[in-house]
Amino acid sequence: MEANTISQISCVSLGMLIMDEIRMPNKSPLLNVIGGSSTFVTLGLRLFAGCPSSVGCLILAGSDLPPEVENEVRSWGTTLVLKKDATKPSSRGLLVYEDDTFGPKTFEYVTPPIRASPKGLEGTPLLNATAFHFFGRPEEIIEQVPQLLYLREEQSPELPRPFIVWEPLPSSCTPTAIPDFHAACKLVDVISPNHLEFAALFFWDRGHQSDGAGTLERLKNLGKVFVDSGIGPDGTGTMVIRAGADGALALRRNEPAVHVPAYYEHGDEKVVDPTGAGNAFLGGYIAGWLREGDVREALCYGAVAASLALEQIGLPRRGDVNAGLGEERLEEFRARMENAEWTDDA
Repeated sequence: MEANTISQISCVSLGMLIMDEIRMPNKSPLLNVIGGSSTFVTLGLRLFAGCPSSVGCLILAGSDLPPEVENEVRSWGTTLVLKKDATKPSSRGLLVYEDDTFGPKTFEYVTPPIRASPKGLEGTPLLNATAFHFFGRPEEIIEQVPQLLYLREEQSPELPRPFIVWEPLPSSCTPTAIPDFHAACKLVDVISPNHLEFAALFFWDRGHQSDGAGTLERLKNLGKVFVDSGIGPDGTGTMVIRAGADGALALRRNEPAVHVPAYYEHGDEKVVDPTGAGNAFLGGYIAGWLREGDVREALCYGAVAASLALEQIGLPRRGDVNAGLGEERLEEFRARMENAEWTDDA
């Protein structure tokens, strides 16, 4: 539906919609594959939304947005704000896989990316959302979170401070940026890098292989640097490290670390393409946190959301995500979690 309602929105992602061209050896290129952080975060949110219109969706596009892409976005049933700039092309990327295992890959923008900011929410009901997902550099967070709070206060002064989740831009994860990361962390409730991005902050070459508990233990120790420095306005926010096949790890000050495994084990034949799974995880995490207010539960929601992104190339189409599928998988995953060996620790 178009954004013409004043009802409360659960969450809005300030990421991007990117149309990818995907190339693999000995195969024809795939064109106009819907990608981008915003679209996968929105998938995770929609999986657990009783009413899709409770999910906000901001799409910034250019003059060349294909009708089939626009129709797919509209079919999601979210509260949509779609803004087209006739002077620009839409955000497009080139994703090249080195082989047919969906492992090593390269990505580059082939058009200048159209990036979202809080100004894009001004005058819309999306600005009233309970939660926001940011995807950006620490200096952008330092600028844009106060901007968001100011615009929100001007439009709806009666609303409480929103829940803010920050997914760092991968290229910003360098050791020289750590001071800016600490400053930005004070403005958000959750910071969530993936394991490779987080390792890059500390000159730790994680590589591409999973080594289970040893990796998780090192991630936990490094994460405490940020947790002890303080996340969120009161210092009690959360670091969520998305560790691919090793699951996800949540750290909070003066609390045990919490870990949940990935929904699919490493090497599962149902895993087709990991692109977007981390973004979908965060959409699920936010939905779980808003519903349950519990970190461990939110991680379970995230794991289930990521599983839907893994099963095909690109975003699953609306017709392939049946109503109730997220809830069904969540119950099954919770049952599996009762026997998990590595959950909370001191």
